[in-house]
Amino acid sequence: MRGHSKHNLFAALIMFGAAASTLWAAKSDWDNLNNLNPGEQIRVVLKDAKSYQGRFKAVDGQGITLRLSKGEQMLARKDVGRVFVRGKNHLARNMVIGGAIGAVLFALPAELAIVHNSNMPATPSEVYPWVVFIPMGAVVGAAMPTGQWREVYRARQH
Repeated sequence: MRGHSKHNLFAALIMFGAAASTLWAAKSDWDNLNNLNPGEQIRVVLKDAKSYQGRFKAVDGQGITLRLSKGEQMLARKDVGRVFVRGKNHLARNMVIGGAIGAVLFALPAELAIVHNSNMPATPSEVYPWVVFIPMGAVVGAAMPTGQWREVYRARQH
């Protein structure tokens, strides 16, 4: 039985290595940059570690062009080390989800209290927590990270 677990571990490591090399190969493909949309926020890091951040304009076999605050900049493909694209900002969505979670966190104990005292009308102490829990959840949702940088290209190391 012990021999089988070693073989399973070895097979899992080989599969992980194959998957990782596939992902690495995908990121090192210059053609990935053709999927960028004009106007998307990008960051280009050159092989000498100099970095440019701006709006994507165009890409071809020679290089990538982005709009900076001071004008357009064409960066030669041979100099580009990595390219990142900024993810979408989901602030409003995160706030709604956080508010909903706050409502649920309050609703369960509140419902139990109301059911337990079903012959009594709702008191301010049963209503006011809604005013606290929903905004608290929304604030927590707003604090969630959003708009992260995602690597879309990495030059192969020689």
